[in-house]
Amino acid sequence: MRVKPFLVLTAAGVVAALALGIGAATSGTARCRPGPTKVGGKKATRFCGPATAALHVGHNWFRLTGGSCAATSEFFTINIGTVVFAPNQKVPYFGLSLGKYPRGPKNAKPAGKDGVYIRGVLVIRWHGGAWDITGYVRITLKHDRSAGVFAGRTSFYPHRKVSGAFSC
Repeated sequence: MRVKPFLVLTAAGVVAALALGIGAATSGTARCRPGPTKVGGKKATRFCGPATAALHVGHNWFRLTGGSCAATSEFFTINIGTVVFAPNQKVPYFGLSLGKYPRGPKNAKPAGKDGVYIRGVLVIRWHGGAWDITGYVRITLKHDRSAGVFAGRTSFYPHRKVSGAFSC
């Protein structure tokens, strides 16, 4: 079964739009310029900073570096890499948002402190692979929301186990 591009782009769009609304990055370096860009002629947003994630998807392990985190009393979000607003993204990207984020679920529990949360949106892109969780994902925030772990199953067929850890 093929995933409709609209569904895949919607998950990535929610995470990226949230990040754009609060700033594309907390810090930049000479090598990385955060903010709007283009990849292969398509609109994209690049994230920079100290955030990292170690990911396990199916039988694949990989690590992403160079991202940013943002947190309010209502939500938490992390974005690493570059999100491209087009299907079949080839560049690496990791985005996770939870709590009462803009345009998120109305009945979501605020994510204003450390703890376990079971609803959020998770988007992973890795060299053509796309793994999204748009509902149930178990996320544990730690160390004053500067790190955490997550686990769940992808929302779209073929369903894959997804887990990992992140730090800001």
